[in-house]
Amino acid sequence: MDMVLTARNRLLITLTSLLLAGSSWAASKYKVLYNFKGGDDAEAPLYGAPVFDQYGNLFGTAGGGGYNYQCGGWCGTAYEMSPEANGKWKESVIFRFQPTGTGYPPFAGVIVDHEENVYGTTSQGGGFNDGTVFSLAPGGPVWTESILYSFGSQENDAGAPFSGLTPDGSGNLYGAAFYPYELTPVSGNGWTEQVLYRFHTQYHKDGTDGEDSDVPLILDAHGNLYGTTAHGGNYSLCQEFQAGCGTVFELSPQSDGTWKEYVLHRFAQFKDDGAWPFLEGVVMDPQGILYGATSAGGKYGSGTIYKLTPGKNGHWKETILFDFPTVEDGGGPLGVTLDSKGNLYGTAGGGGGGCSCGVVFKLAHTANGKWKYTVLHTFQGTDGGVPYAGVTLDAKGNIFGTTDWGGKYLLGVVFEITQ
Repeated sequence: MDMVLTARNRLLITLTSLLLAGSSWAASKYKVLYNFKGGDDAEAPLYGAPVFDQYGNLFGTAGGGGYNYQCGGWCGTAYEMSPEANGKWKESVIFRFQPTGTGYPPFAGVIVDHEENVYGTTSQGGGFNDGTVFSLAPGGPVWTESILYSFGSQENDAGAPFSGLTPDGSGNLYGAAFYPYELTPVSGNGWTEQVLYRFHTQYHKDGTDGEDSDVPLILDAHGNLYGTTAHGGNYSLCQEFQAGCGTVFELSPQSDGTWKEYVLHRFAQFKDDGAWPFLEGVVMDPQGILYGATSAGGKYGSGTIYKLTPGKNGHWKETILFDFPTVEDGGGPLGVTLDSKGNLYGTAGGGGGGCSCGVVFKLAHTANGKWKYTVLHTFQGTDGGVPYAGVTLDAKGNIFGTTDWGGKYLLGVVFEITQ
């Protein structure tokens, strides 16, 4: 999967270049729930926000920690955060990944089923050292891991996933790791994987259908999948890395078992359009409108929040809801989360305070039909910094998330913002 790893390098290089300098501070009801310590503990959570189970516990992964000398401490961990009666939270490492026998490290978020099993991905390891899909079953301080699938078992397989999974109502799992894929349980015989679509990258064709999808996919009520590609799409107007500015796509299941791709939008199609949608994909409201973020592009070059509205004959209209105009507003947004009122929440990995440690933001509807942007929190480093993941909302509208850096030990935090 050399091509996959090369694409990953482009993602990290581009994202790093978006961390801006500046200074600002915005008040908010912000609280650090836990400071990661490293060593046997977790450290440096990356691309997936923690998620709730049915009992109000939070689960997530961290790419570092769970120290093992064979991988220099970067085998990674899965952790649980449990609320306590005194208003504090208790953190427990439920699994420490190893360089042999398991995949490693877990960079993405997880999902939790009704039996409290946790599912996720690792970017390396497994039978072919190209990453895995795993499950963790409760049963003690250390949970039991099962490898559901090792990537690399077939030619042009998906692999090296940096993103998590989406379940359907039949027990199938969907994800994207360079290519979108489906995992189907087979009674008494494990799981089978199917690559749903292989993008025609610039190395094989023209790449206008997208290149390098590594985001959580979403499902609509009809079984269609939606996601983004970080590159591909429009090459003529987007020359960075000669890789294109990315796309939003739909995959529709066909009667013969194949999937058909539709490109809903190619970024950099017009002046001040966004570019490079990274890591968090899109969300959909009840009207079928898609929302997402681009890490670059826009009027000021620091990224955008956009929506795509379905129209006639399969055409979709993009509207830019917000351009990140100043350092104080943040820059390099990664994705958005939708609440029940149609408001959007997210993080930006750069800009904000003097350390350029990023922000948490909200985009809210207004009476005149426009959107109001508010910085809910500006990271200062000591309270966390550089959030690479989006956020999760609880039933009360409280916001939970992680930072990759900062906090008491400079190894990242879990935070809560109450509104």
